[in-house]
Amino acid sequence: MQILPGNRGVHYGAVYPDDYTGQDYATSIRNRRRLRIFLSVVFLCLLVSLSYNFMRPAIYESRATLLVTPPVIDERAGDVSNTQHVELELQYLTGHALMTGILENVSASAALVDTSGLSLADLVGMLTAVSIENTNLIELTATGSDKELLPVLLDAWIDVYKSAHMESISAESESTSTEIERQIEDLKQRVAGKREALDQFRKDYDIVSMEREENRTLRKLSGLTDSLNKAAEEKVTAQARLTAIRAAIAQGRPVANAHGQDSLASLEQRLVEIQEQLKELESEFTPRYMSVDPKIKGLVNKRDLLLQEIRNKRREGRQTSLAAAEQDVASSRQAVASIQRQLDEHKQLVMNFTTRFAEHEALQEELLQLETAYREAQDRQLQIQVNARRLYPQVRPKGHAFLPERPSYPNYLRDSGVSVAGSLLFGLLTLWFYDFLNRPARRSGISEINPVFVTAQGERLQHRNGDERSPAMINAPAPALAQQLSRELAESEVLVLLEVAGPDVRLLVACLLSGLGIEEVQNLHWGDIDVQVGELNVDGRNKRVIPITTPLFNFISDCIPVDAQDDAAVWQDSNGRPLGAGDLAALVSCAAHDAGLTTPSEVTPEALRHTYLAYLVRQGVRLSDLANVAGYIPPTVLATYGIISPPGAATALDTDKNIYPALQSYIHTH
Repeated sequence: MQILPGNRGVHYGAVYPDDYTGQDYATSIRNRRRLRIFLSVVFLCLLVSLSYNFMRPAIYESRATLLVTPPVIDERAGDVSNTQHVELELQYLTGHALMTGILENVSASAALVDTSGLSLADLVGMLTAVSIENTNLIELTATGSDKELLPVLLDAWIDVYKSAHMESISAESESTSTEIERQIEDLKQRVAGKREALDQFRKDYDIVSMEREENRTLRKLSGLTDSLNKAAEEKVTAQARLTAIRAAIAQGRPVANAHGQDSLASLEQRLVEIQEQLKELESEFTPRYMSVDPKIKGLVNKRDLLLQEIRNKRREGRQTSLAAAEQDVASSRQAVASIQRQLDEHKQLVMNFTTRFAEHEALQEELLQLETAYREAQDRQLQIQVNARRLYPQVRPKGHAFLPERPSYPNYLRDSGVSVAGSLLFGLLTLWFYDFLNRPARRSGISEINPVFVTAQGERLQHRNGDERSPAMINAPAPALAQQLSRELAESEVLVLLEVAGPDVRLLVACLLSGLGIEEVQNLHWGDIDVQVGELNVDGRNKRVIPITTPLFNFISDCIPVDAQDDAAVWQDSNGRPLGAGDLAALVSCAAHDAGLTTPSEVTPEALRHTYLAYLVRQGVRLSDLANVAGYIPPTVLATYGIISPPGAATALDTDKNIYPALQSYIHTH
């Protein structure tokens, strides 16, 4: 109880509740019980889990690897074909027919391993085949409890598969050869028939050459076209010549053909010569002479005749040239019309020929396709004969089966570790659940509790959970509380203190927890402890006899030295002098320090005695009976203890049943 200042000269005391403690410590008995629960749960879990773990049969695993090589001649397949071939072989490996063959093979070699009781369903469950990603490998796996049987199964699996694979290749090769021979014969007949049809078609439609332009119909068309073009050119030339002749005639220019032009030129040459002669004669003779001279007159007549002949030649040449030009134009027009008529008549023949020639080309293309297919079939037949095995996927072992040395499942060591960890975890969970169901009342520090305030006479001013006060109590004059109640220790703190303390301090604590005061403990002698009757005789002003229970009696008897003298003080120094009150308090404080209690300076002999008395009051012991164990207690202090007394009628003190729990637990465990 602490003294609190009050108003109007009134002083109050604060009595803290019974669950107040400075630090929460688990009691030794609680820890031992928790340890027993933890070990029991862990043991049971380990027993069950490890039994289950090691009772499981060992499963062994053996592996083998197959390499699937796709057909090397099938160049059209590519990477997709590789995957398809692997998947096809994978399906065949796990097929029912192959599994039946494996079972028969293993049963036939029963002398090597025991195959009794091995069924097809068991075999299917034991054997698995998976493809390794991004490779052409297939992994074969055999699992089971008989490790000697696994490699035998894998070897039989590979042998049966290889035999079946070779038989399949032979059957497929023979079937393929027969089919190709039939295709070749059929293509041969079709090619021969197509050739005959093509030859007959050429005869029917006069197709003599494979080149379109070299056939007679088209050559004639080409000739007519050339002739028409030439005639048209000649027509244009004739018309141009006729136009030129007419223009020359209109202009008076001489017009003659090549032959007339030569004779006209000859006449003109002769005329020029005669005119030159006359010109020379005119320079020598007079005109009169010239007119009478027979030679000169003959030259003049000859000149005139030439002039007349030249004029006649020119007129004749114009007429002849014009007639020839008009005749050429008429001839060219007639030739163009005739050729054009022939060309028009030949166009229909060309159109019919073009249609037939297209049909001929189609027939020729069909013949070419048939011949190509025929040659390809012959090539395939040759490849099958030469490379029969290379046309099919090849499978060969890359990793052989082995005898497993250790099981693949279960992992006993790992599962044992899991069992141990799980058992420990379940044990901790059980402890947590146990603590949850048996958790003590929550203890809190001074700052977290609601003290009960009383006056000096022990009158209550405030309830724990309320702020109601009686005005009469507050205003009632009372002297200050003469005595202050010490700190009350928790049971866990007392138990830890007993565990840490030495034998003499432990006996001192036991006496204080039996109701003795510090002065009474100081004056206690070995003779005051009656081991024959089981009583503790307390001398002094509060003389009394405290009965000792059997457990406490045994505890005290163990602390009595063999050579103890009755008049010797129980606690004395090395010189045999009794220890004083300060020394005894120091012993208790040192033990509190060693125990690690909160505020060990508050752990005093008075606090231990108050702890015991508060415990008795909470057990419902009558306040008047406290004097039987603690001696005289002032009424004001008794009134203070009355605040913590439980409701209802109080009971008489029974020393056999009212030993302090922490002391009883320590005596029971030690």
